[in-house]
Amino acid sequence: MSGLVGIHRTDGRPVDPTTLARMVKAIAHRGSDGEGQWHEGPIGLGHRLLYTTPESLHEKQPVIDDTGDVRLVWDGRLDNRQELTVTLGADMAPGAGATDPALVLRAYRRWGLRALDHMVGEFAFALWDDRVQTLVCARDRLGLKPLHYTWAGPTLFFGSEIKPLLAARGAIPEPDDEMVLAFLLREFRERDHDRTFFRGMCRLPPGHVLTVRNGVARVGRYWAIDPLRETRYARDDEYVDHFLTLFAEAVRCRLRSEFPIGVFVSGGLDSSAILCTAERYGGGPDGGVPALEAFTLFSDDPASDERTFARDVVAATGRKGHEIHAADDDPLHRIDELLWEVESPIVGAARQSVLAGTDAVLAWGCRVLLSGDGGDHLLDEVGYLADLVHELRLRRFLHDTRAFASWYGGSRAQFAGMALALLVPPRMKYVAKRALRRAPPPWINGGLARAVGLRDRLREPWHTVPFPSFAQADSYLCVASAYQVLKLEVDERASAAAGVETRFPFLDARLVEYVLSVPSTRRTHGGERKRLLRSAMRGIVPDTIRFRRGKGDWTDTMDRSLTALCRRDPPAALENRSGRLGRYVDLRSARRLVDRYVAGQKELRWEVWFLVTVDRWLERFWGRTT
Repeated sequence: MSGLVGIHRTDGRPVDPTTLARMVKAIAHRGSDGEGQWHEGPIGLGHRLLYTTPESLHEKQPVIDDTGDVRLVWDGRLDNRQELTVTLGADMAPGAGATDPALVLRAYRRWGLRALDHMVGEFAFALWDDRVQTLVCARDRLGLKPLHYTWAGPTLFFGSEIKPLLAARGAIPEPDDEMVLAFLLREFRERDHDRTFFRGMCRLPPGHVLTVRNGVARVGRYWAIDPLRETRYARDDEYVDHFLTLFAEAVRCRLRSEFPIGVFVSGGLDSSAILCTAERYGGGPDGGVPALEAFTLFSDDPASDERTFARDVVAATGRKGHEIHAADDDPLHRIDELLWEVESPIVGAARQSVLAGTDAVLAWGCRVLLSGDGGDHLLDEVGYLADLVHELRLRRFLHDTRAFASWYGGSRAQFAGMALALLVPPRMKYVAKRALRRAPPPWINGGLARAVGLRDRLREPWHTVPFPSFAQADSYLCVASAYQVLKLEVDERASAAAGVETRFPFLDARLVEYVLSVPSTRRTHGGERKRLLRSAMRGIVPDTIRFRRGKGDWTDTMDRSLTALCRRDPPAALENRSGRLGRYVDLRSARRLVDRYVAGQKELRWEVWFLVTVDRWLERFWGRTT
């Protein structure tokens, strides 16, 4: 993990080195092991370096190619290093020439922008080609590394986070009102991939490249999922073997570290699969597996205590486990600090558990953390149930809905409702919500909703990728939606602020492509959830975990804390510390929403919590109006 920044003046005037230095300082938390700055004429690049991989020990950025014409700042990790070095004829001897950014420069020299087609991994970079006076900024396929930018007249500022852009501009722009409403209602759409919560501050979408040449900026897609790709085998075990090969590679690639690696082990299937696969398949050329430390969080609520299951997993690997108690403290503790770190109102209510886990990871010398996040998003097959209804296989639908519910708890009606909702076109959902006065709901400020065109948003589909099945479309939405990418960026910034790089094996682009290409009838059978992963982990993950019914749940912990906040006078959700909350919500109607939650409508927990975080976020960045 590192951080990059840059300035490009399209009017040809020289970059102000003081502004560049100020931007680098704003991302100092992203790299304690090195700092680099370079500017010449209308271009300036800056970098902060955190050592993680063995090769990064030899990095000094910006990196310059052999001709001295091209410079690069890089944040990320290449996962197909061996393939690239062979193809490019690169020297693999340890040193500056074998680092990831050095390989990227070689690839660019060979293929130009087509080098992106050859790059597999998690990355964001900015490259200046002096030969053609062109700036190139790119982001990995699924957007696991962030890159933001903004324009001030003819000047482009860009960086890993928004904070250096604010430092360069010297002022905080107004909130993006439409994005705030989209967040409060959980109604993000495909067009939000290039937006942030700050007006005029943009994100480079996943799988996209930004080029600036002769004063002309262009943003284009270099990679997209192929919705018509199909993988067909004769036998189920062939699908499982293919999955295991890709999953093992995804884990192995994320074990490149010069330091011990932490693994969050919850006792569920996803995190257990990562730890056990790392132990079985994670050996490098010398056969050794990197030092792994397993961390399990538990709270005072028995429903979230998975230590018994986590111990089985850790014992099976022979690794050392660390059990971290996360007390049920006030979720507002240090929230203002966190909101500044993540630059977004997207903040979880279980902040204390995150802090406890990160502190423990750092205490054991880990700079890299493997997370099972993404497993539920990629491998749950609720869309398969929608396909059964669409195909009029109603008996199978009733049977598999019951089976789905039995795996992790939850009601049959809940899963049936989720599946049936996928069948309803967005415009019909909008009509139904309008009839129920829920489009927008009465607690949203109607005047602002009309001003930003909220109703048009609610009529739009979640995404427009033409998948042939509901199963594929739903899995894609869960993995690659604008909200999912925003949330991953929040997690990335929170980890970066602590000096930790979080890696997500389930979000390896190669694994995602494969799973989405597998027929849904091969991904599940008889309502067995996560069947591909469960079958692949035979003999790898203990059967006590592989066939476990149910999973840990922190919902009750959240509800207790949030209910206590809402019983304050005024409720924390409507404290309106910023004096700005009324711009987005009707405070009187919102009070009724909060009262319904306290009275027992716990499904409103996220709407209530979002009111808290939006208010605090507004106060943190724009202060109080009164």
